[in-house]
Amino acid sequence: MITFNNKAKTDTGCRLYNSRNQEIAYLIHPDGSIVHEFRYEQGFSWHYCEMLSNGNLLAIIKDKMIIEIDSNNELVWKYNGNVHHDFSRQENGNTYLITGRPDTLCEELAASCPIYLDYLEEVSPEGEVLWQWFPEDHITEMKAHVELPATTEFNDWPHINTVEVLPDNPSAINDNRFRSGNILLCGRHINTILIVDRESSKVVWAWGPSELNGPHMPTMLPTGKILIYDNGYNTASYVTGFTRILELDPLTEKVRVVYENPKNFYSPSRGSAEILPNGNCLIAHSDSGRLFEVTSEGEQVWEFLNDTRDKKGNRFPIYRTTHYNLDDIPQSYFSSLT
Repeated sequence: MITFNNKAKTDTGCRLYNSRNQEIAYLIHPDGSIVHEFRYEQGFSWHYCEMLSNGNLLAIIKDKMIIEIDSNNELVWKYNGNVHHDFSRQENGNTYLITGRPDTLCEELAASCPIYLDYLEEVSPEGEVLWQWFPEDHITEMKAHVELPATTEFNDWPHINTVEVLPDNPSAINDNRFRSGNILLCGRHINTILIVDRESSKVVWAWGPSELNGPHMPTMLPTGKILIYDNGYNTASYVTGFTRILELDPLTEKVRVVYENPKNFYSPSRGSAEILPNGNCLIAHSDSGRLFEVTSEGEQVWEFLNDTRDKKGNRFPIYRTTHYNLDDIPQSYFSSLT
């Protein structure tokens, strides 16, 4: 449901979203009309999905599998595993996945009880595991850059919620750690974003503790700066109480607040933010099932509220939303609008 749309200031691109408790995703026009609908019913709700350049959809069924479906909702690829939160599909067809190992003992974390440990995989289109990265093997490297928070408060570690392969960017010109092909991660439970050198597998940069609070979705901008969704909540003892969208210069570690509204923007456990071609910021106020767009001056120009509700009447959360330029969407998807 569109509640506000300033057409003169709203970006014209479409937005993709899915409700966390359903097996369906919608690509919508800013006016609220549905451009395309993806669905593949197999009994488990989708965690996160993203449309590929060919118009296919990748969707995570949390801790069970990741699937790829085409425009006709036919299954074209599947990989079974404890996949969760995010993925990164490469031009060669390989896919980086966040996955996990339930009930694992870890002496490196001084954990006396089994916990859920995240790790990364790169898998081929044939499902062959080409590379793995285990964060507990790199704790010393992380501590060389940041002071890690205590790990005994959580039953999973480090709760990686983002994997992004860095594109070409200006920061790499001055610092090779930010070069194209290295991997940007976000560990919510350690309030840390970090970069893994793909060739050596070492953590070469990290930032966040004392600055971030349960963050999500860092992404490298074309400017060489990093956009971060800072939720404002991690544990009951560590609560800011409002969410901020931040822009970090990784070379100087200077931070600029892109958007905050303490009275009306607080999403403790989920979220996404994206800078659009027109300079606006598209934000998922996830826990309330709300998407909105603001200008660089903070003016809200567009708002969408999830129509899907639970039995109590509450809107289902929307984990993230992703923007797509009109020219990047298969024209056949617009046939329903004509």
